[in-house]
Amino acid sequence: MRILITTTPIRPVPTDFPPIGSLGILTYLRKQGFSDVEFYNIDGNRPSYDEALAHIIAAKPDIVGISAVVSTAYAYTKRLSLDLKKAMPDALIVVGGPMATSAEVLLRRTGVDLCVTGEGEITFFKIAERAKTTRNPKEFSDIPGLALIDRNDRVVNTGYEEQLSAEEIYDIRWEDLEAASDMDIFVTPMLDQAGRAANSFFDHPKTYEPHRRNKKHMILPASKGCVAKCTFCHRHTKGMRYIPVPRLMKTIDDMIERYDVGFINFGDENFGTDKRWLRNFCEEIKKYDVLWRVAGMRVNCLDVDSIRMMEDAGCVSILCGMETGSETILQVMEKKVRLRDNYNAMEWITNAGLRTAVQLVVGMPGESPETVDETARFAEFACSLDPQQCPTELSINYAQALPGTPLYEFGRRAGMIGTDLDGEEEYLLRVSDKDAHDEATTLNFTQYPKLLCETWRPLIQIRASRAYIRKFGELRYRQAVLERSGYFQRREDTGYVANPKRLVDRSGMSDSIHDVKSVEFNSGENPYPSLWSLVKQRKIGLAIICHPMFFYRLRFMLVLLIVLRHARYYGWRETWMKAKEYLTWRFTARTRPILGVKARSLRKIVADIGAMTNDNPEMELLRRGR
Repeated sequence: MRILITTTPIRPVPTDFPPIGSLGILTYLRKQGFSDVEFYNIDGNRPSYDEALAHIIAAKPDIVGISAVVSTAYAYTKRLSLDLKKAMPDALIVVGGPMATSAEVLLRRTGVDLCVTGEGEITFFKIAERAKTTRNPKEFSDIPGLALIDRNDRVVNTGYEEQLSAEEIYDIRWEDLEAASDMDIFVTPMLDQAGRAANSFFDHPKTYEPHRRNKKHMILPASKGCVAKCTFCHRHTKGMRYIPVPRLMKTIDDMIERYDVGFINFGDENFGTDKRWLRNFCEEIKKYDVLWRVAGMRVNCLDVDSIRMMEDAGCVSILCGMETGSETILQVMEKKVRLRDNYNAMEWITNAGLRTAVQLVVGMPGESPETVDETARFAEFACSLDPQQCPTELSINYAQALPGTPLYEFGRRAGMIGTDLDGEEEYLLRVSDKDAHDEATTLNFTQYPKLLCETWRPLIQIRASRAYIRKFGELRYRQAVLERSGYFQRREDTGYVANPKRLVDRSGMSDSIHDVKSVEFNSGENPYPSLWSLVKQRKIGLAIICHPMFFYRLRFMLVLLIVLRHARYYGWRETWMKAKEYLTWRFTARTRPILGVKARSLRKIVADIGAMTNDNPEMELLRRGR
């Protein structure tokens, strides 16, 4: 039995987050006696499509597992699975990851035979066992954790498989990653050629201590899952499991010994909710003298004592998904936190001398100029707490509807996403390879015209920058922008953050995913780009960042800038349709007809509307999400 598991390419460049889901399945299969297994890392290696297809066909696998960790990988997964099925009709093609939420579309419109709808290790092992005697997917319907087409040509859901214990999760072998990938993707130097550190570590004095000079950086998860059920989040595994601290420390020992790691980014959704675990973790990691950051904590799980404890143990940065500055939108999102928690978290983290970034989502159902004003006020507060807390550390995404979320189901009920397979597939193709910062493919879930909604992100940004300048001065603001951009040295777009932080991180690149040309900056003693040089190159997004006070005075003309940008990228015909919608609203005060949203969870709103009449009841659990 030969098994090959592959990733799909996500975001513009390979992610430096190790593909732990795929690696964990390989380890589990080996423990169960399956030795002929291969990991093929398309996302990390980025072969051409033809090269990837040829490699898999040449390997002659009996089972191909496709790991699709985001629903925006649909187009690639469809193409790959259809071509593999054509070339290897007897091979069993299995898709796992959050995209399996769209099981009905995958099973009917692609070459996929089975969808793993939950955690993959146990279910994939049972698939491999059954495949010893049959490759007919209709004969797998007694295995929990699958969606498949049964003997009666119905798409059925076999329920959820039992999940691994906390002791078992993320049991991986670094050798598998080394054999399949260039480890330089995942093990990166902290200091660049100029001796400057990256991201959250760059302005911490301990980063530049002599004994850390050649230390490497890696991302590692410390837990799996999340205690929350945000209505825009499409994670479909339930519960929260923390890796036991002794086992986690053993993994860190291995990273240090193998790769000389001295900087760790804990890439969790929900780090440190378990206070006893967090205390034990801090006691142990302090012994290692490594510097570390946390990529995801809940604001209501933070307090001054916990932050001090983390800082004392080597933590330099804490990021939280604050999402909004509006109490109303917090309820729509079902964040289950108070607005005061957002304010406290920013103040406590900043006062402790740790770095953070304000991460926001705009455009949820119920969003309005009033809720955006509340969010702008929060951004003003958060970005002007300390002169070292640069206001460009602000990431503003649009609400992106992904299958398995109440937001997606709201979009279907509001008529923005098709209710049949054709309509759902059309949407999945539309958002393929698109991130939530892309305004072009983001649906408008609000009652307000799209052009107005697209002014909200730059408006929040301008107001946050203005608050910083009024408090600390324009010279300090310019210096902060130069420091954060590395003096405008061009870097790749990872796709992980949104504007304005994305533009600063990309430095010399433009304000649109459709244009990646470098910007020509001033040379000599003043490297700060002038307003005229940026406007002349039509880099308005970067101009807004570099010269916010000028654009604050023109904030009432932001919609005109959006119109000009639309015309440049999408043509005047489409732009006129959006402008007409805006003008109608402006002069008649008529909002768009859309399902009404009150200040309560979008999950409850969708439930009150009821199920779609043509939905397959077998898919209800997947549509509902965790």
